[in-house]
Amino acid sequence: MWKVTLKQILGNKGRLVGTAISVIIGIAFLAGSLVLTDTIGRTFDQLFADVNKTTDAYVRSTTVFDIGQGFKQRARIPDSNIATVQAVPGVAEATGEVQGIAIIVGSNGEPVNDGAQAPAFGADYTPGELSPWRLSEGRAPQSSTEVVVDRQSAKSGKLKLGQQVTVVSQGGSRQFTLVGIVKFGDVDSPGGASFALFNLPTAQEFVGKPGEIDAVRARAEDGVSQVEITKRIASAVGPGVEVLTGKQITKENQDDIRKALSFFGTFLTAFAVLALFVSSFIIYNTFSIVVAQRTRETALLRAVGASRRQVLRSMMAESAVTGLVASLLGMVVGVGLAYLLKWLFSALGVDIPATGLVIKPRTVVVSLILGVGITMISALAPAIRASRVPPLAAMRDLAIDRSATSGRRVISGLVIVALGILALIGGLAGEPIFLAFGVGLLFIGVFVLGPVIARPVSNFISRPLPRIKGSTGMLARQNAARNPKRTARTAAALMVGVAVAVGISVLAASIKTNLRSIIGKQVVGDVVISTNSQGIGGLSIEVLPKVQATPGVEAASGIQVGVARVNGNDDPISVVDPAGAKELFNLNFVAGSMADLDDGSVLLSKSAAEDLHKQVGDSLDVILPDGKSRPLVVKGIYDKDELFGRYIISRGLYSTTGADQFDFAIFVKKAPGASANELQAQLTEVVKAYPNADVKTRDQFINDQAKQINQLLFLVYLLLAFTVLIAVMGISNTLKLSVHERTRELGLMRAVGMTRSQTRSVVRWESVIVALLGTLQGILIGIGLAYACVLALRDQGLKQFTLPISVIIVALILSMLVGVISAWRPARRAARLNVLDAISTT
Repeated sequence: MWKVTLKQILGNKGRLVGTAISVIIGIAFLAGSLVLTDTIGRTFDQLFADVNKTTDAYVRSTTVFDIGQGFKQRARIPDSNIATVQAVPGVAEATGEVQGIAIIVGSNGEPVNDGAQAPAFGADYTPGELSPWRLSEGRAPQSSTEVVVDRQSAKSGKLKLGQQVTVVSQGGSRQFTLVGIVKFGDVDSPGGASFALFNLPTAQEFVGKPGEIDAVRARAEDGVSQVEITKRIASAVGPGVEVLTGKQITKENQDDIRKALSFFGTFLTAFAVLALFVSSFIIYNTFSIVVAQRTRETALLRAVGASRRQVLRSMMAESAVTGLVASLLGMVVGVGLAYLLKWLFSALGVDIPATGLVIKPRTVVVSLILGVGITMISALAPAIRASRVPPLAAMRDLAIDRSATSGRRVISGLVIVALGILALIGGLAGEPIFLAFGVGLLFIGVFVLGPVIARPVSNFISRPLPRIKGSTGMLARQNAARNPKRTARTAAALMVGVAVAVGISVLAASIKTNLRSIIGKQVVGDVVISTNSQGIGGLSIEVLPKVQATPGVEAASGIQVGVARVNGNDDPISVVDPAGAKELFNLNFVAGSMADLDDGSVLLSKSAAEDLHKQVGDSLDVILPDGKSRPLVVKGIYDKDELFGRYIISRGLYSTTGADQFDFAIFVKKAPGASANELQAQLTEVVKAYPNADVKTRDQFINDQAKQINQLLFLVYLLLAFTVLIAVMGISNTLKLSVHERTRELGLMRAVGMTRSQTRSVVRWESVIVALLGTLQGILIGIGLAYACVLALRDQGLKQFTLPISVIIVALILSMLVGVISAWRPARRAARLNVLDAISTT
């Protein structure tokens, strides 16, 4: 029996190629994401181990806020701690550390990291063994007019020693003399971020806060351990400060960078799972067709003595070999994909400074287990059916597909769909793990119901074909409808990819519509000054006063986003200038007003007031970034919280906390009679010294916010294209097997006068019908999933549901194109069949 299995594999390699390719693509995504994640981990583990190797103790504040996405904001500490630590017995060296946002302007007048995903930082540079920076050229900064930059920024900005360099931070826009170029350990830049480095007093004043630092690094004398020096420093610095060993801060740095870049690995893994899920439909379909075509062969084996177990093992061995070969090839492709992704990250400004990729045994094991496992599981049901073929089946000439009338199929399919919907409801209610199960069950339920749906839907969507293509259209229509099980299974792979693409498109369109509605209703201004800060930093607080003093400006207000701890929870908090904000923003106050806000008060959203049981006039304890608790008086309650969130405080209050002060945007209302175009031109001149500032009309600002969503959509579509490629392979593979199965039928039609062109047309249009069936199912499921997400996110401010008709039309057009492409080889093969050989086929 094993010899028979081997001959079947070697004799029918072509029909398993499509199956193997679908597994290869899924495993490539999986292996690529694992290789890239492991490479990032090893690279930054070594990097931070190197730059922190002389640090024995690290002193910082215990006040820390969780600002989401795995990031934290920590309070600063007095710089007197440097002298305190230096005076501890056993400390050989102690230096202060300051870090904030600072944008380096290149020789072309643009930020050196403009358009990059990596952030722009400013920090202090103190020479010595404790410094993570290594001088590559020049010297350290010695005065308040000198700066040192990282080597990558010097290259990309074409900066040379001795030239004047503009740096923009919360302290304004200033000119510094470039006196040095440094490397971070052995790399040009940590993760692609740009760094402007100053002496400590300048860094405190320009990017931080005078008199305060972020941390103190200490190096112990020879013979004093990290644990011992940490204990001594901890007893000297007092409360409100914690001391970590060098090993602890190294581990924390390594973990933080992994978390910051883990999104990419998670994103790719999700698409790997999706690709393998789509592949399972194709594998199942391929083996089902193979079993149907080998019914007589299997029955003859049973008749000459083969047991059911032997037949089952033969089919499973065939699937195992297919899965093994595909998994090995997928890992090879995955390594190439990891190289491609590493290059893509560098193009986006996120540099991964590795000389080679890391391939761990875990990657090989997981890839093989999943590739072989999914292939064998998908082939199990067809293999069981093959083992149950009775010997008398050898006498039958064909089998009739009655799956479209199966009552048991209808009941089981509806039950699975119902379970999927229940899981989706549970996931949308706050249990994310149920979402994956819900979506998977929903697709499986539709797959089970597919044959019931396929015949009537195929007949409906192909109704115009006989009138358009005549007899070839009629034959294509009948071929698609007479085997609903095959048609439905072939369409299923495309259904999944289309459903995900349409669902994400509908959700993105709804978010963009919601964003336009929020800004349109809540912002009264005419002009917006914004910055491409990637959510980190923003406009210097120097910009707002200059804007307010510009002729033609009636009111201007910036918006900062800070963090606060209220009732034990860390939440974002909006920071505004009340005088300008009252003229620019419409928040629908139900009590009090924006004008009532001062440096000792807070405004609450309606939901926050209800949760905290607060009314206007009540006191609310709020802990701000400096760690101090302040009793603030509630001066207003507003209903529209989509733009400003749950809490609003004044700029004057927030400036006392020591936190970085940046506006993510400044909204401007023109004076009566002023021209919006002239005002925009004036403001462009005002912000000329701040290259990261862009002056736009309100409509342009709204469109720019929407474009950020489009960038993410482009990446999603790019990856979804691979799942569509898998679907194309599946349709092509099925049609090729179908042509092989219908060899005699095609030969007879050719014998009675059908031309080669007509034969190709029949196969192509059958493929188009299958593709349209899968696309229509995917569109309906995708719209349903997106609508469910919008309903679930209503409390988070997503209150608009938008159906992008253009996307649906494009999906339908592309599905027809997919059908034509998928049918190219099978149609060509069908048209080239030798008529006499085809008629004689048994």
